[in-house]
Amino acid sequence: MFKKSILSLLIMVATVASANQHKMFQTVPLKEATLLQEGKDKLYCPNCGMHLPKFYKTNHAVKLNDGTSRQYCSIYCLVEEMELTVLKDKHDTIKEILVVDVNSLKFIDAKKAYYVVGSSVNGTMSMTSKYAFEKIEDAIAFEQKNGGEVKSFDEAYKIALLDFAKDTAMVYNKRSSKMYKMGEKLYNKKCNKEAIDKIDAHTMGEMKSIIKEENLCGADLKDGQLQAVMLYVWDVRLDKFEKMYGQNEEIQLYIKSKKDPNFLKRGENIHQRVCKSLKTKKHQSFKELKDAIETTCPKLKKDDKEALMGYMWGKNSGMKMKKSNPIAVPADTKCPVCGMFVAKYPKWVAYTKLSDGKEFYYDGTKDMFKFIFEAKSYHHNYSKDDFATILVTDYYTLSQLDAKKAFFVIGASVYGPMGKELIPFATKEDAVAFSKNYNGKQILTFEQITPELVFGLDK
Repeated sequence: MFKKSILSLLIMVATVASANQHKMFQTVPLKEATLLQEGKDKLYCPNCGMHLPKFYKTNHAVKLNDGTSRQYCSIYCLVEEMELTVLKDKHDTIKEILVVDVNSLKFIDAKKAYYVVGSSVNGTMSMTSKYAFEKIEDAIAFEQKNGGEVKSFDEAYKIALLDFAKDTAMVYNKRSSKMYKMGEKLYNKKCNKEAIDKIDAHTMGEMKSIIKEENLCGADLKDGQLQAVMLYVWDVRLDKFEKMYGQNEEIQLYIKSKKDPNFLKRGENIHQRVCKSLKTKKHQSFKELKDAIETTCPKLKKDDKEALMGYMWGKNSGMKMKKSNPIAVPADTKCPVCGMFVAKYPKWVAYTKLSDGKEFYYDGTKDMFKFIFEAKSYHHNYSKDDFATILVTDYYTLSQLDAKKAFFVIGASVYGPMGKELIPFATKEDAVAFSKNYNGKQILTFEQITPELVFGLDK
């Protein structure tokens, strides 16, 4: 009996420990959370619909002159309402801005609080966490344990505002990669679609509360599932995200950088290839950078301008760029076709390795194909079947690429070290976009390239 009791106790302790491991730092029980809003939607952030007690330790709020309050899951949502939506140009209607003190869990005057910004503790709706404390000693203790820097409210708000586009792209990426799909599935299988489509809600929090209160998707949905349904309806079916941010160029650049891992690398390559005179100084605003690109590189096509803007702006804002994997060229290596030093042209390098282990480097894809087709003309006794490894350099990312999987643009207005080139791309989409922008005549695969075509480029 005693052994059974001990075993049960151990199981209970393990279960609690496991549950605590998955509990977010921001979360508190509903009974410990102060809700300043009134009405059926008081549990939810009006701006994003998230459950306020679940993200309580980053909660912010405004008390308005009319006696009402609006409570947010994070300083991100506070910034969005104050700068873009409900409270834009209405700051004079705000009586007080409040934030939750992490230690006491009480709302305090945000402008007197001490914020720890950038700690290792995950934040809410932002890649840079921001936690507030009433006492400076509490903020310092948190900083010493978790890193970050102690800031004032004004400093934390400015950082949140500067990071807003980047954080919005992160939020969209999370929603589109998971939440929309989950929401669509639940909407189609469990929900009263007709009733949901008739909801007239002014905020995401209001829509979420109506779906829950009226059991429009049943009574057994967990908060995360309810959030997913609301996001799918609000952002996708009602197209609210696109209407709000679809024309915001900065946010769209961040979104593209998350969707396409090579987007920023393309921008760097464009800067190095055709717009090197544009200085990589820290531009004070997105508009300033855009104007500098228009002035310095006016002939760039739209896609390339966007990639260049993403790269240049990303250098200032900490956007992470995928590292390239270039073909490493020995410094004294000469192209077997033209005799030029290959290392001088890293953006165009091609490489082959023969079945006998012999390696050759080329200053461009055209010379590589010449050698493959007519090695004997360059004093080597090889046939096409002898080439075991064939690599080219992707035009946009400068990464090595299996030539047999590449797409080659022929006849474009962009020239390589030896004039007209076969310009390689990792994807057909990139090849098509480049061809449209730079007057390409054909897009070919490796097997479609013939000796007549290659040698004909020099005519």
